[in-house]
Amino acid sequence: MESRDAINSLTDEILAKILSHLPTKRAVSTSVLSKRWRNLFPLMNHLFAPQHHFCLDDSDLLYPEVKIDDTTKARERQQDVHQRFRDFVGKTLSGSNTIKKLSLKCQDGHISTDEWIRIALDKGLVDLDLRLTTSVHHEAACLLNSLVFTNKTLVKLTLGIEIGPIIIEILKVCLPVLKSLVLHGFWFICEKLCRRMLPGCPVLEELSLHYYLGGYEHTQPSSPYLYVSHKTLKKLTVHANNCVDVCASTTFDTPSLVYIDYSGHAPLEYEVRTAKPLVSLVEAKLDVDVPEMHRSSVYLSWIFIWASNVKNLSLSSLTVKEMLRSGMVIPSFVNLVKLSIESNTRQGWQVLPDLLYRSPKLETLVLKGLHCIGKEGVYYIGRPSEVKVLEIYGFRGNVGEFTQTKWFLWHLQFLQVMKVEIDADDDDKKLQLTSDLLALPKRSSKCQIHFL
Repeated sequence: MESRDAINSLTDEILAKILSHLPTKRAVSTSVLSKRWRNLFPLMNHLFAPQHHFCLDDSDLLYPEVKIDDTTKARERQQDVHQRFRDFVGKTLSGSNTIKKLSLKCQDGHISTDEWIRIALDKGLVDLDLRLTTSVHHEAACLLNSLVFTNKTLVKLTLGIEIGPIIIEILKVCLPVLKSLVLHGFWFICEKLCRRMLPGCPVLEELSLHYYLGGYEHTQPSSPYLYVSHKTLKKLTVHANNCVDVCASTTFDTPSLVYIDYSGHAPLEYEVRTAKPLVSLVEAKLDVDVPEMHRSSVYLSWIFIWASNVKNLSLSSLTVKEMLRSGMVIPSFVNLVKLSIESNTRQGWQVLPDLLYRSPKLETLVLKGLHCIGKEGVYYIGRPSEVKVLEIYGFRGNVGEFTQTKWFLWHLQFLQVMKVEIDADDDDKKLQLTSDLLALPKRSSKCQIHFL
């Protein structure tokens, strides 16, 4: 009772402010509490719409848990729900003075989104996340030629489009202020949208491509290809999610690119002839594998040619495993200052010495999965490493971990700090591992050990 009275004692303005931080569905659901609460969501729209993320999802309405056996009644109920969802979205958007961020998720066809997007754009929309699933041709045609692709307010656009085997044909793209574009979909939809949209986004800075599997790949070319060309693009993310075969062609013409996050298969070998470093690149995250059936025709080194000028490099466990298996020659990373490596196999750690040798300016080394290293550890022989910061995550106290950590503390002669995250089942074991690590000999008395 006291907590209820405390809430009721708050002013309408404060309650409306609280609602503005809730998901739209949750905020609207409070309208059934009482007559007073019935007016708070409209008040929130009036006072705090610019701070509210309007998130409108039809799945809760169109796919209820209650089952209806009668087909006719089920169809009537669905039609009624469709109409109520349309009315709710229209009323919600129309009743807001300002709309800055909007998410629309329509998993069922027969719901037109263009009018809603028009309302939001007229109210200052800058961030749109649209997820649409439909196999209805006229709906797909309306979407692909809607205001989503021709407006002057959107700064960020996220599209998740599942429209079946429908040909992607956008008549016009004009997004003069768009800086961030995120595409989710079948690879052929993402690729076609990417090619068609990029020329119409003159100030684009961030592009993300996230592929997923669908049932229509058989209707498309069997060899995927990826072509990204843009003068102002700074950040590129490509997550293939094991949904596509090895790309027949992969080309990046991106002179301003400073960051790449690439997860997928390595390119075909013949493309190495045209491979060039991405000279502006500063940071690269690589999660690359080579399918068994393509190991004779795929060239892993090309990925590393892209990243040979970076200052910050992250390698996944899958990547280091393929580096070792392929016997590739690791290029020199003359500008590299931070290296992050993860390996869940003993063999994967064998690439570490060569990476250290070929990174003369390295200052920060981050390691994950060190518990998988062999009992003897790995050793670096060559010029003194410049590493000043060492970070170890998931330390379990295995013999190999202690062997390797001891080697680091003694042979990284410029090491200033070692940060360790201990993975222990109980506090007693954690305290013991902490004590054992602090007792290890160090080359420099100034080197500090911190625990995360």
